[in-house]
Amino acid sequence: MILGASLLACLLFGRLKLPTIVAYMIAGAIIGPHAIGLVEDPEHFSFLAEFGVVFLLFALGLEFSLSRLIQIRKIVFGLGFSQVAACVLVFAGAVYLWGCSLEASIIIAGALALSSTAIVTRELGEHRQMNKRYAQLSIGVLLFQDLIALVFLILVPVLAAAQETSLGDSLLSALWRGALLLAILMSVGHWILPFVYGEISKTRSQEVFVLGTLVIGMMAAWLTHELHLSMTLGGFIIGMMLGESDFKHQIEIDLRPFKDILLGLFFVTMGMSIEIELLVEYWPRLLFFTFALIALKMGIVAVVVNIMGDTKRNALRTGITLSQAGEFGLALLALSNKSGIVPEEQASFVIILALLSMAASAVLIRKNEMVTDWLLPLLPMTGRESTTGNDQPQIKMHESDHVIIGGFGRVGQTIASVLDKNGIPYVAIESDPSRVKAFRRNGVNIVYGDCNHTDVLKSCHIDSARLAILTFRFHDLALHTLKRIRNSEWETPVILRCHEEGHLEELVSLGASHVVPEMLETRLLITDQVLSLLQVSPDLIKQQINQIREESASPIR
Repeated sequence: MILGASLLACLLFGRLKLPTIVAYMIAGAIIGPHAIGLVEDPEHFSFLAEFGVVFLLFALGLEFSLSRLIQIRKIVFGLGFSQVAACVLVFAGAVYLWGCSLEASIIIAGALALSSTAIVTRELGEHRQMNKRYAQLSIGVLLFQDLIALVFLILVPVLAAAQETSLGDSLLSALWRGALLLAILMSVGHWILPFVYGEISKTRSQEVFVLGTLVIGMMAAWLTHELHLSMTLGGFIIGMMLGESDFKHQIEIDLRPFKDILLGLFFVTMGMSIEIELLVEYWPRLLFFTFALIALKMGIVAVVVNIMGDTKRNALRTGITLSQAGEFGLALLALSNKSGIVPEEQASFVIILALLSMAASAVLIRKNEMVTDWLLPLLPMTGRESTTGNDQPQIKMHESDHVIIGGFGRVGQTIASVLDKNGIPYVAIESDPSRVKAFRRNGVNIVYGDCNHTDVLKSCHIDSARLAILTFRFHDLALHTLKRIRNSEWETPVILRCHEEGHLEELVSLGASHVVPEMLETRLLITDQVLSLLQVSPDLIKQQINQIREESASPIR
């Protein structure tokens, strides 16, 4: 029932182009105990659903990059810290005056201060805004929010324990347990996991690879749980350790379906806790506070960005982009409600506010420029209107204008060498981990994965690549992959290199720019050498070779 209701809600909200998170929660609210009552006791699913947040943090850890953090440290720690601190102070004061306890005020304020990484990155990516200055500011702030979300997740059990013991004792206990967890997981990630994944990859079995990833993620969560910390912290740390490995891309792709389904189940169970009576009884108040939340958060972010030296336009566009609540905030509210810090009625009210703000933000981000033009004259901010490099597209490796090389054998290495000489960026994909490791040491831009999987190609930004050169042993694999590439509406030119012959017309008709049948070319090369050694004239050899090529592979032309 839960999965069926989720599917229907996601299909409906997909048509409306609204976030699936909102769809999951509304599905939960409808089938939950406060509405039609198809599910009377959500607690039966809460523990399993919590693994959705564990794997969400696992995936976040995979994407976490210390080098990227250092590169944009001023945005992350300067702007990010200022935004979160300002929002937490304002929201905590307001919520405390509303009548909440100090502990609940801190958690609710932290939840509302965080924005939606999923919504923002999806909307910016779909509208090709990632290279804009305001988008880079937004991503930098989101990165800090992801880090500070871990602090709040650690605080939940600390504040829950503080209701029975002193806050200082609870915090000190959590710190030493957190330090112990970090030491254990970092040691495991550095010395044990590379060996484990090396052995797993030798099996050449996707099933074993997926199983290994699930076992490692759940063992990290179990260890954290045993130390009386949030399970999500263990997921993030082990993900961060694996994010530096050669297996990052394949792990991320294998993990995604489990993460998405469990996270969906988590948000459905959250929706079940929403009291529909609140929405019916207090809808004018809810709409007012939703508008106030969006306006207040937009204003705080815009002022902070402007004070730190960016233009009014960039400041306002950043504020609009980050004006919603986020999925980490919702997870935080659910965990704190389960721990008894935030009462159910207050949690339901704030969750509805967060949901409404997330639904509105999808529209606001799309209409970002129009809303900015309308609001710009109304804001009393500094008049600075130019920042070095603002809104200039920056070409980055693996993001746009590059070449994808699927398979890094001798042909792939030759192509990569030629691209290097011509200053053309590329990313290579190779399924042999030992080769990946060896080439990485030599400075080759190469990732572990299988180009048969379109998720791997997507993670290498095939949608914005200049060209993809993919190698397949069997025709059916080439056919299946090419269909999925074109069904995804990726228009990138694709050169296919097939070991098998035949079916060339079908591959070209499906959108292959060129097809190179390897066996045919090998036969033609040998034929050329045979005729040369038999002293047949070069012109006649060329004529006959061309005739064989045209008869065997006319669609290539």
